[in-house]
Amino acid sequence: MLIGIISLAVVTLIVIGICFWQYKKLKTLQLQLKEFLQETSAQTSDKPQDTTDDMNFKTDKNLIITFANDALCQNLGFKKENLIGKSVFGTIMEDNDAIKSNVLGYTNKILKKTKIVNNEILLRDAEGHTLIMQCHQRPILNEILECTGISFICKNVSSTKAMQSKLLELSELDILTQALNQEAFLSSLEKDFNRAKRYNQDFALLVIEAKDLCTFINQGISFERGDKLLKAIYNLCAEKTENKCTIGRFEKTKFGLILNDYSREKTAALAQEIYESSKPIIKKLGVDTYNAQMLILSYTERKGFTDTQDNMLERTKRHIKNALKKHQYGVTTSDNDKKIISVPFKYEKD
Repeated sequence: MLIGIISLAVVTLIVIGICFWQYKKLKTLQLQLKEFLQETSAQTSDKPQDTTDDMNFKTDKNLIITFANDALCQNLGFKKENLIGKSVFGTIMEDNDAIKSNVLGYTNKILKKTKIVNNEILLRDAEGHTLIMQCHQRPILNEILECTGISFICKNVSSTKAMQSKLLELSELDILTQALNQEAFLSSLEKDFNRAKRYNQDFALLVIEAKDLCTFINQGISFERGDKLLKAIYNLCAEKTENKCTIGRFEKTKFGLILNDYSREKTAALAQEIYESSKPIIKKLGVDTYNAQMLILSYTERKGFTDTQDNMLERTKRHIKNALKKHQYGVTTSDNDKKIISVPFKYEKD
């Protein structure tokens, strides 16, 4: 009798465990469906998307063109009806084994692993001329996180005489935002820091971290909105500094502003100005008021002749890491442990 009761209890616990696991799995699926419903709506819309001057086209999993924006058609000399429903091969790409093998090689990474890829692609216009394109390619996901196609955002870098200088410039730029890439940013930081140290000039570094906000938008809305967020942050920083400072993107979601001749007070005011100005811009991406505040801005000034550019960067990164753990968003400084700083004066452009 006792053995029977124990056996019945064990079976009951197992059944309860299985039911609980199935319930959690169902809740997770419901959450994913809800989060990606907006992305599906945006991807299936026939309304042309705001791509500024970027050439944008989309394909399904078989590389059949499903969308082409006005910039692409204008630059390549095609009408939309001559592209939609056609394979990329034989229309905007050469139809030969070598190119097919190359294109399928990197598109399979996107389709199978939902990776984002940046590389050069050879496109051809309506007259058969070959153009070198720098393209940002990302997966198009449906409501159950299945990759259904690929979005291509391209820039023409095949200008004749200026081609070499353009390629050299692009090698130092982040293709998505046009900020300096990580290698070029760190090189500029070292060069400018050493100059300020040599002449004992004011020098400051401001770092903006958008990791939590970017994750929220990518998972809750769409990758495309996440791309727009990064572009918006760069454009805002360039506007507030009137393109007079060096801006770089590093570690995917961090933006660094190299501020020559900036005092600690002026840097603090700039950080506050960028943070407050970013909220309405972020809300336009479909983000609510609370989550629009999920940016961390940390700054530091040059600390005497014993300081180095590496120490400056590590101070801000360490401070940002701690703030991310505690979800402490807003403006702060790695020079002390205060959560809230008082900005001594309103930021004024030079």
